[in-house]
Amino acid sequence: MHVLIVGGGLGGLSLAQCLRKQGISFEIFERDADADARFQGWAIGIHTIISQLEEAFPDDMPGLKEATNHLDPLDLPAQMGLYYPGRPRLGIQDTPEHPIVRSERRRLRDWLATNLDIQWGKRVKSIEHDDNGVSVFFEDGTSAKGDLLVGADGIKSVVREHLLQKPSSELLQLVPLAAIVGEVTLSGEAFKRQLALGHSAYIFVSPDLGFWNFGGLHHALPDGVSGRHYWMFMHPDPKVADPDHWLQTATQQEKLDYVLKAVSKMPEKFREVFELTPASGVKKEPHIWRDLELESLPAGRVILVGDAAHAMTPFRGEGGYHTFIDTLKLSKILGKLDVTDIAAVKAAVAEYNEEMLERGTDAVRSSRNEQSASKTKDTKSKVVSAMQHVKPMPEQEIILEARA
Repeated sequence: MHVLIVGGGLGGLSLAQCLRKQGISFEIFERDADADARFQGWAIGIHTIISQLEEAFPDDMPGLKEATNHLDPLDLPAQMGLYYPGRPRLGIQDTPEHPIVRSERRRLRDWLATNLDIQWGKRVKSIEHDDNGVSVFFEDGTSAKGDLLVGADGIKSVVREHLLQKPSSELLQLVPLAAIVGEVTLSGEAFKRQLALGHSAYIFVSPDLGFWNFGGLHHALPDGVSGRHYWMFMHPDPKVADPDHWLQTATQQEKLDYVLKAVSKMPEKFREVFELTPASGVKKEPHIWRDLELESLPAGRVILVGDAAHAMTPFRGEGGYHTFIDTLKLSKILGKLDVTDIAAVKAAVAEYNEEMLERGTDAVRSSRNEQSASKTKDTKSKVVSAMQHVKPMPEQEIILEARA
């Protein structure tokens, strides 16, 4: 068996590691020119499947937490705080019973790339496949042949467009939410105050104010007393994708001024991260959320994983989680598959597609509904994060120690 993997992100690399563990031949093709070509994102929570990943990946990989923990070098557990009107401080955190690793995205990608040969600058031009095999042709004039092709190429998947013969614009659904994103480096007391709200991240929801905020730690800095934080200010807006929407042309300062006016009625401890952010820390590009629900997929030699099959909003933090589930399940199927038997291939892929799409679609809808629920004043329903029901969490004093 030889598997062609299009996409060198979480899905493509985790699948490759699972195949490497089983001794299955593969190639990875990534459209980016190199590992530094594009921002990888901030941080992602990994939970409930940590032991499964360790078992499915080769033994020569470093420890997940040691290699990727965004809190390093701080001696604090991963923790998510949730703040809703009429409720005490809620949250979840890493415990021996319920381990959670909050991984910095670039470190995570580097970890997943351990001992893998990634072919960079490979943009897919066309794909050909039949009952005998699959060929991929790239814009640089090269090509590759294999028994199976796995599209792990994200929300605007070229592999998906080929497989379904539909452009992404026809499949992706707009999430009617305007978002403004900012980043800031904090140190000393300001850093401690942000960590106290949630070591890793926190959500503040207040329907009376008409918006909600996700604040997170990108990563702690080596000095042990400072860190890089980010925030996402969001409110409902069905016209956010219109070409003449004000966010399409707004300056960084205009975006920041808008946010500062909106958050002026928030408690001081939640306002601080916005007030300390310079205009230069506000992201220039507009953030338009879209998600994806697919009813079915053809079963054959072309397979989809992750965002290529079930892109979802980040409101429950489950996109990366379900990508890992996809690759774990798919790799087990491939380990038992006779790729010379096309009937067996189609049956196995059909089984994978059915489970993956049902699970993925449920997650897409749950994530979308999480955003919708933030508009209400419901103070009784259970809140889930990292596959756990959140619980009341006491306030905590943060103590930091400067590192040499």
